[in-house]
Amino acid sequence: MKRKTTFSISMIAIVLFFVASAVAKSRDSKDVLFHYDATIAGTHLTSGNYSVNWQTHSPAATVSFLQKGKVVATAEGTVVDRGSKYPSNEVVYGEAANGAHVVHEIRFRGSSEVIVFNE
Repeated sequence: MKRKTTFSISMIAIVLFFVASAVAKSRDSKDVLFHYDATIAGTHLTSGNYSVNWQTHSPAATVSFLQKGKVVATAEGTVVDRGSKYPSNEVVYGEAANGAHVVHEIRFRGSSEVIVFNE
């Protein structure tokens, strides 16, 4: 009987863990349009739509870029509060020495927090 109770409690804990993970993941995931081909953390990304997922480590963040459900790049960034909310999702580009676009920052609609990347 004790084994059955322990198993039931373990199963409930596992289910709650996955539900909490799903809620947290959706909060830290946004769809972003890259207007240009660009580089992030040494990885070339073609223009197009990406799902950007991040996990913060206060203020550092591990950021994943997904297309069609597959991770195509991962980069380390920093979450910075700019103090005013942005009206749309935006990618801020810089220029590398060879003229290529480099992702410097991603802004999210309705949030004053941005993710900054140092290349």
